[in-house]
Amino acid sequence: MTSSSTRSRPRRATSHIRLRVAHTLVGGLAGVAWLVLPWMTINNVVPVPAAAAAARDETSATDLVLPVAVVVVVVALAGYGYVRRTRRARTRTTPGGAVAVAGPAAGPLSEDDERARAALVEADDCVRTSREELGFAEAQCGADAVEPFALAVRDAASELSAAFRMRQQYDEGVPADETSRRHALAGIVGRCREAGRRLDVEALAFDLLRTPLQGGLDEALEPAEARFRDLTARTAAAETTLAAATDRHGHTATAAVTGHLEQAKDRLVFATVNFNQARQRADLADREGATRHLRAAEGATAQAEIFVSCIERLSTDLTTAAELIPAALTEAEAEVAAAEGVRARGGGGQGVGAWEVGAQGGSGQEVGAWEVGAQGGGGQEVGAQEVGALGAGGQDADGQGAGRQEAGAQDAGRQEAGAQRAGALGAGAQESDAQDADEQESGAQDTDAQKSGTQDADGQVAHGQESGAQDADQQEAGAQRAGVLGAGPRGAGAQDAGALDAAAQDAGGALTSGELHSLTAHAGLVLAAVREEVARGPYDPLGALRRITEAVAPVTAGRAGALPVGALLAARSAVALADGFVEAHRGALGSTARTRLAEAERLLAAEPPDPLTADALARQALALAEQDVRMYGNPIAGAAEHASGAAGAVIGGILLGGGPDGGPPASFGGPQTRARRGKPQV
Repeated sequence: MTSSSTRSRPRRATSHIRLRVAHTLVGGLAGVAWLVLPWMTINNVVPVPAAAAAARDETSATDLVLPVAVVVVVVALAGYGYVRRTRRARTRTTPGGAVAVAGPAAGPLSEDDERARAALVEADDCVRTSREELGFAEAQCGADAVEPFALAVRDAASELSAAFRMRQQYDEGVPADETSRRHALAGIVGRCREAGRRLDVEALAFDLLRTPLQGGLDEALEPAEARFRDLTARTAAAETTLAAATDRHGHTATAAVTGHLEQAKDRLVFATVNFNQARQRADLADREGATRHLRAAEGATAQAEIFVSCIERLSTDLTTAAELIPAALTEAEAEVAAAEGVRARGGGGQGVGAWEVGAQGGSGQEVGAWEVGAQGGGGQEVGAQEVGALGAGGQDADGQGAGRQEAGAQDAGRQEAGAQRAGALGAGAQESDAQDADEQESGAQDTDAQKSGTQDADGQVAHGQESGAQDADQQEAGAQRAGVLGAGPRGAGAQDAGALDAAAQDAGGALTSGELHSLTAHAGLVLAAVREEVARGPYDPLGALRRITEAVAPVTAGRAGALPVGALLAARSAVALADGFVEAHRGALGSTARTRLAEAERLLAAEPPDPLTADALARQALALAEQDVRMYGNPIAGAAEHASGAAGAVIGGILLGGGPDGGPPASFGGPQTRARRGKPQV
C-alpha cells in the first residue's frame, strides 16, 4: 500500500505545472498589452510638429524593447521548466511517475545459484535437526504433547521436498531460458525460507515443553541417558555383526559402512562428556548450561544410533539378497529366453514391460509363493518376505496350472531339461547353500534343507525359514514382511503366465530385432558372470542382485517374482545407507548430494516406484557426500578437541562451528532459532 507522502507527490507535481502555465500566460498578456498600448495612440487628431513626430517614433521603437525582452525571458523560463520536468519524470520512482526507470541490473545467474544452494543446505539441516530432537521430546513428554511440533516438522519437510524437486529439475536443465531459471532459483529460496519460518515460530513453545519454567532437568536427562546405555550395548553387538558379514560376503559387500563403527564410538565419547557436563550444571542450578550440554549429548547419541543401524541393516539386506540370488538368476534366465523366443518369432518390441509386484493367475488363484527369512548375526529373526509367482512350470497335484511356467512361456528349444520350478530353483540353491555350508563356523548345516526352496510331493516349492515350511497356497502373492516391498500386495499384475506374448507390454518403445538381440546377449553374459561369481564366492549379494536386475530390466516381461523384489531391496538398501551418511555428516555436505538423495526417496515412494533409477541416484548421492566430507577435512585443530569428539560433532552438524569448542549445539527450529542455546563449555 502506498504511503500518504508518496501519494501526495503527483498532486504537488501537477500544481507546479499549473503555476508555471499561469506565470507564462500572465507574462504573455503583459507583453501583448505593452505592444498594443503604443498603437492605440497613433491615430490621435492633434497635429504634431515634424521634429516631435521624429522623436516620438524613436520613443516608440525604444518602448518595444522591454516587452520583447519580457516575452523572451518568459518563454525561456517556460522551456527550462518543461525540460526539468521531463527529466524528473524519466528518473521518477514513485507510482505516479509517467515513465518508470528500470531497476538495477540483475546479478549473474551464478549468484542466484549459490544463494539457492545455501538455502537448501540450511533448510535441510534445520529439518533434520528438528526431527532428531523431536524424537527425544516424544520420549520425554509423549506423542500427544509433541503433535503440534511434529506437524510443523512435516510442513517444513513438505516445503523442503518441493524445493529439492525444483532443484533436481534445474540441474536437469528445466527450465531452459535464463529468466525462467532465475525464477526457479527464487522459488527454491522462497520454499526454503518458508520451511525455516515454520520451524522458527514453534521454537519457543518447544523449549517450554522440554524445559518448563519450574522443575529440574531430570525428566529430559533420564530418557536420553537410557537411550545412550541401550546404544552402547548395541554398538558392541554391531561390531560382531559387521565382522561376521565381512567374513561371509567379503570386504566389498560391507565397504559402504567402513568406518561406521569407529564414528559411532567417537559420537558416544562426545555424548559421555556432555552428559556428565549436563549433570554437573544441573546440580549447580545452571539450567541454560545444562540444557546446552544435554542437547549436544542427544545429538551425538542420535548419530551414533544412525551408524549402528546402518551396520545392522546392511547385514540384514546382505543375508536377504543372498537368499534371493538363486531365484533371481533362474527367473532372469527365463526372461532372457522368453525375449529371445519373441525375437525369433519377429516380435521385436514384445517382452518389454514394467515389473509388477504380486502377480496372480488368470483364474485368481495364487501361482506360487516364496518366503524369505533373514537371520541376523546374533541369530535373531530380522524379517521375512513373500514373493508371488515364482513357478517354473510346476503343476498342482490335480493337474491344474500346467501352462504356467516360471518367467512366462519359453521357447521349447530354449528350455533346459531341469528348468522347472523344483529343478531350476533347487539346482541354483544348491550352489549357494554349498558355499554357505563351507563358510559356517560350526559347519553343521544340513545341506538337505535348502534355503532357497524345497520341493513337495505335488511339485510345488515352499521357501520358508521362519519356523518351518509354510503351505504356498496360504500365502498372499507379493506380500512382504520385512519392509522389502513396503507397499503391500498388488494385484495389478494379474496375468496368465502361459500367455506371455499377449500380455507383454512395450514400456520403452518398440525395439528392433537387432536391438533386442543385443540386449538379451548382454543380459546373458551378465547372468553367466554372476553365476560364476556366486559359485566361486565370497561375493557381494546386493551388488550381484543389482547387476541381475539392471541387465534384465530392458527385456523383462513385466511379471511378479524375485526380480522386482530384488530391485526394491537393492534400492531401499542404497537409499537407507545414503540417508544415514548424509544425516551423520550434514555439517560438511553441500546441496548436490542432498538433492540426489531427495530425488531417490521421491522415486522410491512413487506409485509405481522406480527402483532402478532410485538406486542409481542413491549411490550417486553417497559418493558425492563422501567426496564432500573428504574435502571438508578436520574442522577443529588440536588433540584435546578431537579426543573429546568435538570435530566429529561439527562434521555431523551436532555443533554449528564457529569456535574452538565447536560452537553452539543445533536445536529444534529454523535459521533464526536453531543456535539459540549458546556454546557449551566442554
